[in-house]
Amino acid sequence: MTSRGLIVKSIKYLFSILIIAVLLSNVAYADIRHNFAPAYPNKGSNFVGKELVLNARGAATAFICDMPATDLGTTQALCFNIPLYNMKTGAYVGTLLDRLADIVPADNGGLLATVTSTFHLTEWRRQPSFTTRVFGSVQPFLGNSSSSMTHLTGYIPTPGQNNILSGTGRFQHASGTARESGAANLASFSGQPGDEVVFDLIWVISLD
Repeated sequence: MTSRGLIVKSIKYLFSILIIAVLLSNVAYADIRHNFAPAYPNKGSNFVGKELVLNARGAATAFICDMPATDLGTTQALCFNIPLYNMKTGAYVGTLLDRLADIVPADNGGLLATVTSTFHLTEWRRQPSFTTRVFGSVQPFLGNSSSSMTHLTGYIPTPGQNNILSGTGRFQHASGTARESGAANLASFSGQPGDEVVFDLIWVISLD
């Protein structure tokens, strides 16, 4: 074989090696993207920095369920499964399991309760979840309102407070604050299983 032929053969050989290297690097990059990609779908992130804003809204029927013990030792609660949406895009992202315990009357016909909430993000990749606990208040609307809602709900955390109890997936070691504000129609609510409540709640989760 002439020297020219050897050069051509060497170039082809090197070119083949280059193609294989590019293909292998693409496979590795795809694998890295798979393992380290965000745990939520690309269709509308719920995050603004480390802030998660969710809207729990719709009708839900009360039932009894278990929960982590409250400060008073209560381990059963009146529970609601509420559809959960991305507040920004309106996309459905999962369900909110709201568990109400240690319910006591408050001023002006309102209620106070320990609220343990688990956010099941079933539409996100790997379906992570996290649980928060707040000491929420429910107060009736004062004055006239065109809304069908009968009560306002809310909780504002203490600055620096961590009220994320636990999590799975990307939230396994999460800490931060949970803030809730919203409204509910309690016209059919008597505090018993089977009662229906209509919710429209806005949750702001600020992760550390």
